[in-house]
Amino acid sequence: MNAAKKIRRFIEEGHDPQQMQVLKELATALEMGRSFDLSLLYDIDMRYFDVAIDLLKDWRFDHHIASRSKLLEQLLTEIAPDRQAKAQEAPTVKPAASKAAKLKK
Repeated sequence: MNAAKKIRRFIEEGHDPQQMQVLKELATALEMGRSFDLSLLYDIDMRYFDVAIDLLKDWRFDHHIASRSKLLEQLLTEIAPDRQAKAQEAPTVKPAASKAAKLKK
């Protein structure tokens, strides 16, 4: 189960509000691109700290995937015009069916 699901489950189950507030603030900061006071993590129990670390790992992984996707998109955009130009330069080949029709005549 990913960290976001764990946090949602903790909220639904009514876990310790002070502990949960730190996790909520961390999740919000990561999602909104805001700063977060890391010293808050020092004050939470290990169980919640582990979820916070998992949340950071998930966030980093998601950003890594997103940046890879953006790179791939950029590369495809650059490659596509090159491939179109090469396709226009290549001589067109007539289908084999039309050659067979000419031989029958």
